[in-house]
Amino acid sequence: MNAKKLIYSTAVMIAAGAISSCSDTYLDLAPVTSVTNNNATETVDGAKLAMIGICQAMCQQYQSIGGGESGYNFMNGEAYVNHRMNDAFGPDQHNGIGMAMWGYDQISQSVDTWGRDNYVINYIIWKYCYNLIQQANVILDGIDDAEGDAKQRDFVKAQVLTLRAHGYTKLVQYYAPRWEDSNNGNVYCLVMRDHYTTEGAPLCTMNDALDLIYSDLTEAIRLYQETGLKRDEKWMPDQSVAYGIFARAAMIKHDYPTAQTMAHNAYQGYSIWDNNTLFSGLYADDNDKMWISSEVETDLYYWTETCMFTPNGYYTTHWITADAIDLDLYNQMDENDVRRMLFFMPDKIAYVQNVSSAYNPGKITESAFWEPTLVNGADLCDIKIGPTTADKKDKNKPYGLYNVGVYYCNIYKDNLFTGDLALIPQADPDGGTIYDYINIGPKGTIRLTTTDYATLYTLPFGAQFKFWSVAPYASSAYLFMRSTEMRFLEAEAAYYNNDEGLTRQFLNEIQGMRIPGYSFTGGGQALLDELRLAYRIETWGEGHNWTDFKRWNLPIVRRAWEPNDPSSGNWQTEFGLDTPVDRNSGWRMRVPYSEYTYNKEIDRTLLEQSYN
Repeated sequence: MNAKKLIYSTAVMIAAGAISSCSDTYLDLAPVTSVTNNNATETVDGAKLAMIGICQAMCQQYQSIGGGESGYNFMNGEAYVNHRMNDAFGPDQHNGIGMAMWGYDQISQSVDTWGRDNYVINYIIWKYCYNLIQQANVILDGIDDAEGDAKQRDFVKAQVLTLRAHGYTKLVQYYAPRWEDSNNGNVYCLVMRDHYTTEGAPLCTMNDALDLIYSDLTEAIRLYQETGLKRDEKWMPDQSVAYGIFARAAMIKHDYPTAQTMAHNAYQGYSIWDNNTLFSGLYADDNDKMWISSEVETDLYYWTETCMFTPNGYYTTHWITADAIDLDLYNQMDENDVRRMLFFMPDKIAYVQNVSSAYNPGKITESAFWEPTLVNGADLCDIKIGPTTADKKDKNKPYGLYNVGVYYCNIYKDNLFTGDLALIPQADPDGGTIYDYINIGPKGTIRLTTTDYATLYTLPFGAQFKFWSVAPYASSAYLFMRSTEMRFLEAEAAYYNNDEGLTRQFLNEIQGMRIPGYSFTGGGQALLDELRLAYRIETWGEGHNWTDFKRWNLPIVRRAWEPNDPSSGNWQTEFGLDTPVDRNSGWRMRVPYSEYTYNKEIDRTLLEQSYN
């Protein structure tokens, strides 16, 4: 750790510990705190430390939140929300840890869970976001009187306004209805907390929240521009992040003129991942990532989110929680799309066999992915069940999908992965070395070389190779915002602003990078559908899937894996289910019961009238 990061780590522990102590239980009982506006913002330096505390609250262990509720297992802030409470609920990603942790009722958005205001799933995001908001309010209430450099004071204020707007944008995504179902934004859905207080606060409408978001970001952008200062670390917000949050909020409101402008402004100075970066494991910072978690491994240890789903994450390889792509989404990818190599799918049998026919000893075909003796349909469609050799008593018994999986992992590690392989290996306490879903050592199931063998930990149908992590704690620069997301938002907004030429221009730019010779000339609904498909493929696993489908007002369809049926999907049987657009008042989480018990300012009937 360098000196700057050491200083920040120390500051974070002080600031986050001081302020979050008053907010991590504020929904359960009236908080008691010694932190006041005066001592939190007595000086500009103090305000900056407090701002760093909010950033750390987006990337820290929340061991005590939820009173031991299982839904908070390994809660680590922003990454947890994006991975396990967004992508996990969407149609495109089989989120291994999310499926194992949440289960059928939560993934399906059953009324028995999402419809209960006392269920854990309805207050995880509520608590997390209002924690950020309350910490921001402490700073904003007193920062104008903070002693110190005026430019630095205004810059910190801009950062805190950006963070508060981010918290409210998240809340609107989950607790507000879709814009078209909101009575032009006049539906009550949140609690307005725009100043720090330990007292109750009234309900506010979707418009009230969006007005505050717009106001905060407008002021933040003005201050960023006037100060001309730059952030110290990428895990802090800056002007580009403020533009990006503005674009996200405007898209929720279907305010497409604002969204197009803000998204365009957001990505200035950033570049789209080239294909070399795309295959680098994405554990490091790069010029497409606009906002990231801290890369310092000691900030989260083994609670880092990438520990839970990367090919070399310790929990992935020991807890069988690997993530995979939906087969139907994959099948819509162009056959020449380089992104197909990021996922273990039936076409990888031919790829592996082309490297060496010995890598497919059982001469299996793509239908093997639906063979019940080779794929565990009851456990994330994992292929590690074998067998790896021919059955001497039954020569017709299929075998060898395990072998193909091992060889693909090894080929990917040696020939496709463009990151620093020296940073990847994890020492397995049981012996051998962890790479991408395999353990390589002097003993194992499949011989790789004269000295090395490999054993498969887990490899589900559709396993991802897009995101990797760094040993020993599986840490990474987990992305919170990416410039390519902003380009897609600009292109989508442009479509609704009757600028299909700009939409096609961007679509052809990004798809042309991934698909040789790509060119799309269509318009109308076909153009919008193509843009959405490209967006889903390019940003797979980046934390937007469920909220995008909510914003698009599209149903979720998940097709279950069926034994011996290659026309079926690749979802574990219990998760092969649909989520219609009208489920739970249009995919709204309920204001948690703990808010009612603490906050006596709420008129509960205003909320009940908005649920259907």
